[in-house]
Amino acid sequence: MTLALPVATLISCIAMAPQSDALRATVAMQDSSESAPQSAPNADSPPNAETPDQSPPEGIERSSFRWAQASDQSWILVATISPTPGWHVYWENPGDNGNPPTFELTLPAGWQAGATVYPRPEVSSIDGGVFYGYSRTAHYLVPVRRAGALREDPWKSDSDSAQQGVWSVRAKVMVCKERCVVAKLSGGGNWPPVAEAGTGVQLNGGSFGGRSLPATAASARLFASLENGKVSIRGSTQGAGSVRFIPAGVAGMQLGMSEGAVAIEGIVSGDQFNLEFMVTSMGEGPGQPAVAGLILFGNAASDPCVWLTIPHPLAGPGTSLGANGVGASDQAPPSK
Repeated sequence: MTLALPVATLISCIAMAPQSDALRATVAMQDSSESAPQSAPNADSPPNAETPDQSPPEGIERSSFRWAQASDQSWILVATISPTPGWHVYWENPGDNGNPPTFELTLPAGWQAGATVYPRPEVSSIDGGVFYGYSRTAHYLVPVRRAGALREDPWKSDSDSAQQGVWSVRAKVMVCKERCVVAKLSGGGNWPPVAEAGTGVQLNGGSFGGRSLPATAASARLFASLENGKVSIRGSTQGAGSVRFIPAGVAGMQLGMSEGAVAIEGIVSGDQFNLEFMVTSMGEGPGQPAVAGLILFGNAASDPCVWLTIPHPLAGPGTSLGANGVGASDQAPPSK
């Protein structure tokens, strides 16, 4: 069987805005483990918008929740986590150890949150294991959209009560050094929120906080195929001298990576690249893609990156799987 297709999945982009201390995350609970990471217990106490006297949890220097407004008047929650020097947090696929953060939003009726969008991660080896994550400030992005047509314009101050109310978020963030700590952060405020992190945000590619946000493979004009267990990806280098691929956290997916490698290296020829690798096990379809991951152009945090998804053959023809919850929103952005 051969799958050959341009592949598209939403990843958001936000123009950088000055950071404020508003809606600083508060610590609801913190767990630590000397060995294997543990899940943080549930907290029943309601989140607070701000508690400036609350000490940050171990391993986290600063944290906050802010909002950006997209160009289509949807919203994006910006969860900012700054690890204490020497500590780190994780990408959606953490590598050999760790767990990505999770964000649980409570929103007024008529609004729903998409899956978390992750900025371009650091790719390295820690204690002999693969590490995908962030040793400096990370901005995790959660898109929030209207669930359906609403009678009133929620951007008007006289919107009815169905459009107004409060929002809250509970986050579990694993931060590691010699050991791992799972901190539970929370925040909230009035709805509609204030767009502290920017307005008129354009989705699909771009950067936030000095890190690039993945574009769709379609917008980057990349071509991918899966034939007899071999993935081939080709397209423009976008001016970069190197191109690499790192796998997403797809259940059941295993790639033929060399021992000790942290990424799959592509071959650059002029302004084009070709990247090939074997798939020893596809995702547990049809609810998962066959293959998904991030294509990294260049080596700098601000260099471009592209999200790639190849649907599972069991999903059937014409099925639009998106990223199936592995680091991207469920809804594709408008074509550029």
